[in-house]
Amino acid sequence: MATFANFIGRRKEMAAIQQELDRQRPSLLVVYGRRRVGKSTLLTRATRDRPTIYYQATEVVGSMNLDLLRNQIADFVGERDPLLEGIVQWEALLSYVISLPEGRSDPLTLVLDEFPYICETVEALPSIMQKIFDAAVADDIPLNLVLCGSQIAFMEELLGEKNPLRGRQTLELNLEPMPYRDAADFFPDWSPVEKLSAYGVFGGMPYYLQLCDPEQSFRQNILDVVLDPGAPLSNEAFNVLQAELSSPTRYATILQAIASGCTTTGDILGRTREISDGRSLAPYIRKLEALRLIRITRSLDAAPKARNRRYYLADPFLAFWFRFCTPNSSAIATGHGEELYRDVIRAQFSDYMGEIFEWIGRQYVSHYASQQLSTAPGEIGKIWGSDCDIDVAATLLDGSVLFGECKWWRRKVGENILDELKEDAAKTDYGDDADTVHWMLISKSGFTAELRQCASHTDTLHLVTPLELMASSPG
Repeated sequence: MATFANFIGRRKEMAAIQQELDRQRPSLLVVYGRRRVGKSTLLTRATRDRPTIYYQATEVVGSMNLDLLRNQIADFVGERDPLLEGIVQWEALLSYVISLPEGRSDPLTLVLDEFPYICETVEALPSIMQKIFDAAVADDIPLNLVLCGSQIAFMEELLGEKNPLRGRQTLELNLEPMPYRDAADFFPDWSPVEKLSAYGVFGGMPYYLQLCDPEQSFRQNILDVVLDPGAPLSNEAFNVLQAELSSPTRYATILQAIASGCTTTGDILGRTREISDGRSLAPYIRKLEALRLIRITRSLDAAPKARNRRYYLADPFLAFWFRFCTPNSSAIATGHGEELYRDVIRAQFSDYMGEIFEWIGRQYVSHYASQQLSTAPGEIGKIWGSDCDIDVAATLLDGSVLFGECKWWRRKVGENILDELKEDAAKTDYGDDADTVHWMLISKSGFTAELRQCASHTDTLHLVTPLELMASSPG
């Protein structure tokens, strides 16, 4: 299991936070992202060697959170202070905090984790934070305020128009799940295909990944972490929904429909009989998107107002859970995880990985393919229509375009797949003005000798295997 000592990934995010904390002025950092994405661990790591008061709020009344924070401040001060003990108001407590940096050479950092929990019962707290931060700025007090939360919509609204903290943040960080290469670092000795398979199950959520044991097999980790009775993630999907929603049942039904391949509104309605039409479905879709549980994708060649949206789960683990665990919950509850893995998951895993592998392919082009392409993408997505489906499409910064196909196959990819990709690309007007067109094929099992020979004669055909997908990025 990964430990705090061998902290994995988050290099860019860590650098951004530490650079902000090092600035010789008061800072206001706003950090948010889904539960389990690693916000608390990142902030704890980033502030480890700094004077820090770290408080993680809980869902209790505001006075109890105030008491608990006051205790944390007292621990930091290290001695009994009657003035602190007598404080019973939030503004007074935070004013006390900004007095603490006096005489210190290093800035003091105050982290309020799960900030929305406090605001639920202390509605004026954002205004109080504005007043405290403005006072620190006015007096040039060496203070860093960090507000962190999992309620993404609340945290985004915190900085919205007419809100008291708008424009005051010096760093805003929306923490996303790890890209697949960082997730692979949790399994250092596994093969590239095994690492990609692990991403297909556990995704990029550090909490899920650290539960795995890289000394065990892929199969054994699925059993130990997900399928065995009492496994730590055996009820994770429902736990995620119950933490965010008061009535999660219909949301779970929608997510299961999407996980089973229902990517359009009509498909979803066909699986969720309790919801009669698209207008009734829309609020559920908006909520799931706001919670970062689904991705809404449009074909890149579609008109801006075209209704050609497709829905996908935004987390591979939730996709895996709703695809394999929900329909087989009785087997899991009665201790038949081994049989479920053998007879269902193993048999259907290649089909399941098809869409995940497309997602990995787009990540590869977005984050890592600039060395092959000598430039980076400005826009990336996929293209589909009644007679075509292109897994990866991108406009590159040099004005060229890229079309790509991803195959999680047991057999090698040959020239016929390149021909089919070119035929599909000819059916769209995407990139018609580009001088150069790049073709990229991404294959689990490699390529035929004939296709490799073809690629050796051109610099616009790029063949990518799992080894290239996992190659260490420069720097």
